[in-house]
Amino acid sequence: MRFYEPDYLWFYLTIPATGALILLMSRFRNRNIRKIGNPDTLGRLMNRMNRVTANISLLFLALGLMFTVGALSRPQYPGGVEKVETTGGKIVIALDVSLSMLAEDFQPNRLEKAKRQIIDLLDKLKAQSAGLVVFAGEAFVQCPPTVDYSAFRMFLDVADVGIISDTGTDLADAINVAVRLLDDGSAADKAIVIFTDGETFEGDAAKEASEAAGLGIRVYAVGVGSSAGRPIPATDGSGNLKKDSEGEIVISRLDIDELTEIAEKGGGKFYRATPGEEEIDEIYADIKGLEGEEKEKKYRTLYDEKYTWFLLPGIIFFSISYFIPAGRRNEL
Repeated sequence: MRFYEPDYLWFYLTIPATGALILLMSRFRNRNIRKIGNPDTLGRLMNRMNRVTANISLLFLALGLMFTVGALSRPQYPGGVEKVETTGGKIVIALDVSLSMLAEDFQPNRLEKAKRQIIDLLDKLKAQSAGLVVFAGEAFVQCPPTVDYSAFRMFLDVADVGIISDTGTDLADAINVAVRLLDDGSAADKAIVIFTDGETFEGDAAKEASEAAGLGIRVYAVGVGSSAGRPIPATDGSGNLKKDSEGEIVISRLDIDELTEIAEKGGGKFYRATPGEEEIDEIYADIKGLEGEEKEKKYRTLYDEKYTWFLLPGIIFFSISYFIPAGRRNEL
């Protein structure tokens, strides 16, 4: 089993906190009641809470919440294999996971914005082969070209800052690794789409893009960030900002000139990330005409949605919790 939306699983951490808060509020309420008068006397004047039924109601409420969170996480089971005949060329997406991608030009940060854009692009590609390369100070293959977009999505989900120990940003190496993936002797059209803020400090990315174009591989660049720039949060969870050797806060800016040159040398185009993500439609319009090899057939895993296994019990537990009486009327 896998969870297609694993981020929702973090909500499980709120359940113990919620229980602790309810317990604290109950103790606070009881203490205030004792200040007013005798709890037994007050209980005769109002609905006294039945602790047993109240606890049972709370238990079913917690179970309902747990199962609902499970449903939101979209559990899936493999449901077989599907034969796919590719209709387009081969694409490798290069994702920048360097420290500067934590800058908050977009919410929550540049990296998560780039991931959302990649998913949107993937949804449009349909049967084209897509691979994933991640890079910082060096680059490596995160997912080989595949038409199994479910597998691609899993590899994309775990791509994060710190996944590569070598710090820095080496766009040249990212292009080089992507080219090695695509230069397989096939007749299919090929393209590289880079998602980065363009702050590169190593290698000659424009030269690598030019050599890729010479092999018939087009290079596109999507700039994720702003020209004004943003500070880079520290990765230690302290909430501090990254500073240089002189103690000044480091500002990371989108390098439009660098990315434009790379795209032009690579025979592709430069696009700037926007809140509305219209650029994804433009990229797709440009690369959807990539031609694939004739009669090329591949296989991808199909997954069955099993969220109902969690949703229905969740609804039942919530309903039971609602109808359990929490109090009783006492006779004077």
